[in-house]
Amino acid sequence: MSDEQSSLQPLKAVGGRRVIKNVSLLLGGRAINAPLSLVHIWLATHLLGSHGFGLVAMMYAFARTMSDLVDFQSWQTVLKYGLHPLTVGDFSGFQRVVAFSFLLDGIGGLIGCAGGIAISLSGMTLLGWPPEIHVVGVVFCVSILFMASATPTGLLSVFNRYDLISIQGVAATIVRVIGTAALTFTGASVMALATVWILAEVVAWATLSVMALRELMRRNLIRGLPTELWKLLPDLANGFFFRTHPGIRRFALATNLNSALALTFNHIGTLVVGAYAGPASAGYCRIASQIASGIAKPASIIQTTVYPEMARLWREHAMTRLYRLTFQVALAAGGIGTCLLIATLLAGKPLLQLYIGHSGAVQTLPVILWLLAAEVVAVWGLPLEPLLFTTNRSGAATSVRFLDCLVFFPGLVLVVRRYGLDGVGPMTLLGVTLLIGLQLFLVLRTPTLRTANGL
Repeated sequence: MSDEQSSLQPLKAVGGRRVIKNVSLLLGGRAINAPLSLVHIWLATHLLGSHGFGLVAMMYAFARTMSDLVDFQSWQTVLKYGLHPLTVGDFSGFQRVVAFSFLLDGIGGLIGCAGGIAISLSGMTLLGWPPEIHVVGVVFCVSILFMASATPTGLLSVFNRYDLISIQGVAATIVRVIGTAALTFTGASVMALATVWILAEVVAWATLSVMALRELMRRNLIRGLPTELWKLLPDLANGFFFRTHPGIRRFALATNLNSALALTFNHIGTLVVGAYAGPASAGYCRIASQIASGIAKPASIIQTTVYPEMARLWREHAMTRLYRLTFQVALAAGGIGTCLLIATLLAGKPLLQLYIGHSGAVQTLPVILWLLAAEVVAVWGLPLEPLLFTTNRSGAATSVRFLDCLVFFPGLVLVVRRYGLDGVGPMTLLGVTLLIGLQLFLVLRTPTLRTANGL
């Protein structure tokens, strides 16, 4: 097979079957990763207690929040603007998009790291960090540099190598498990566990980056990439790149803003709980969030695989198939998520007591159920946001996120100050429900939804 044929071959798979295959591959990775994550949390909480684990969770939540704030979600840029030139054999054009995406990752990582260090130095009291983690918290911000790995994810998605994407999370979790277990012999401390988590981020970034570069080399697409990156800088300065790729600047900024707004439902809950309810409650919030997202993950990973198919169908003007895929994904993801919620209601309490003890289960189970309910609502609406971005309505999608955040963030602070950890779950469910409702409204009022191909 020629280099050109091997470059294009992954893009010719049948859409529906490819989605199913890719979901299966990612589920395989989750089947390994989920129990390992639980083992790691069990080890960490037993070695450091809920207070010590909560301190590390607070630092991680802050670092991840800073990373999300400057994350351009450049994997979406690679898919939206790189698929077409690669498909038609314009390898130089594909490399230009990839070079632009790598540049976005680098800029985001540097800004996030510098901003994280500056904020952690000047706002430790506001963050709720006790004096014992002031130095560790600043050092932890270095991990932000290695959280920007969107371009390798986009490349592996383009090449249909979801088997390799699934390896990344497993690699990071294995590092956490082995590193935390080693603390049993070397001595457990907040600094030691934080070091393990930083190392896990480095390993995850390196694993994904090396695999993406290997795939580029296999397809003879690495040659000329450094040159394209060097030529990109003056073309960005004089605007030539943006003229030859109309809409890419707006798309990159929209995905960045949307990602920044989306973080309100991810790690900011742990930050708020840590600041107003203390490290122990932050640790329980982290455990609840990790378990809830882990349970719902089999449904939510469908989004990662469906976006390339949506981009391909939109490019081919196959509107009927695009909206049929949207409905099928919502039904499949929502059905899986609902079944998992029911299973957790039936079996969650005894398993959680075995996992973190009776006291921890009493505090954590209600939060898990609320957060899992929010996850289920989110997975029912899973394809809505990718559909809005695919159909060039990124501005509307971002406006909805912004409106939702205006309600959610002040509400979260108020309920956590009043009810502590117990307020996180109901407020998160309310925020997610509002978001999905607004996204559905936008999709239903899209003219092409009613007129394209007789729909």
